[in-house]
Amino acid sequence: MAVAAAPASFAGEFVTVSGRQFVLDGRPWYACGANLWYGANLGRPSNPLGRARLVRELDRLQKLGINQLRVLGASEQCAVPRTLRPAITLSPGVYDEDMLQGLDFLIGESGKRRLRLVIFLNNYWDWSGGMPQYLAWATGRPARGLGSLPWREWNRVQATFYTNKAGQEMARRYMAMLVDRTNTLTGLKYRDDPAIMAWELANEPRPGEGDDNKAVFMEFLRWVESVSAYLHSLDSHHLVTTGSEGLRGCLESVDYFRQVHAVKTIDYAVIHVWPNNWGWFKRDRFQETIGATLENARAYILPHIAVTDSLNKPLVIEEFGLDRDGGLATDKGVGSRDRFYSEVFRLIENSAASGGSAAGSDFWLWGGEGRPSSPGAGPPADGIGAGDMLQEPSGLNTVFDCDQSTLAIVARHYSNLQALGRGR
Repeated sequence: MAVAAAPASFAGEFVTVSGRQFVLDGRPWYACGANLWYGANLGRPSNPLGRARLVRELDRLQKLGINQLRVLGASEQCAVPRTLRPAITLSPGVYDEDMLQGLDFLIGESGKRRLRLVIFLNNYWDWSGGMPQYLAWATGRPARGLGSLPWREWNRVQATFYTNKAGQEMARRYMAMLVDRTNTLTGLKYRDDPAIMAWELANEPRPGEGDDNKAVFMEFLRWVESVSAYLHSLDSHHLVTTGSEGLRGCLESVDYFRQVHAVKTIDYAVIHVWPNNWGWFKRDRFQETIGATLENARAYILPHIAVTDSLNKPLVIEEFGLDRDGGLATDKGVGSRDRFYSEVFRLIENSAASGGSAAGSDFWLWGGEGRPSSPGAGPPADGIGAGDMLQEPSGLNTVFDCDQSTLAIVARHYSNLQALGRGR
């Protein structure tokens, strides 16, 4: 399946930042997005069924009003069970060209639809290899998967990445290769392609865990400063952001969140909101826990908006999701999720309408035509299915093309944001 080069009218149209706003074509632009981390895996030349599905999914998302996708742009082959296969980096400096051409296809098809990509370039968690695998390559010791050590000890080990020169050099080598890559389908170098909106340092990077490690935070902050500056030195066109969860990724410190996103080479701020992981919401007690979930979400999001208002930078809520009511199968309701999405969207719209820093969102996760696998079922033909990471239950937090009430809420919100952008 051929991909045409980006049309001339698209060339040079990069999303930029001016104060609290994203700007495109001289107008405010809002991120109306979804997470589709698995796009490159679907787009591989060796996966024709996946490619065909990716085209269908991108068409669905475009019709929904989506203009941004957050995707995985780096994965490292890792021996930890249930980590991503295939991965892009097989060993330091050795890459799977099939996977890279899958990313080429994703970028080319997104450009044809004027969808902008946020591409994360590392991962704090082991599901795609990430920092655990870089540490393994650098130290010669096996990668430690989540759960293989007590929680705080696992995080302590993870945080050594920020001072491991060999591991960081391997990661930078990959970044340099990718930024300079020429797309085999469009002929554009990645650094020159306006279909890419931003590079992200990593998925959910953290300075370890605990309240007694300011020294580790300072190492983490220096890593943010150095890697973001390095990416800007490689690429003068694209934005750079952190991939941070916000306070949860900054030792619960508003000041630490401020310091991380005040870095001059970080162009905009991001946060994630996870009611399931943080103990706010229980799908088997959804009626009892949804009220507290909404209260906690407001209490989490609003201080971040206040900080980024003061920093005069845009803020994107780039991961948030919720289970279905009572279970993960598609016959379970999505009433709680709809209320959660509506509240997140309300906070964004209120901020944006008043000139605040909230500049959009990317919900997690778009599953589209995929479906949770049944117990004992083999892998789907395209290797993706519902789109979940292998370390999470199939269907968790996933929005499917059959979830009509959620799709209506998403479409209405994105229409409101796009109207706001046109009106300014």
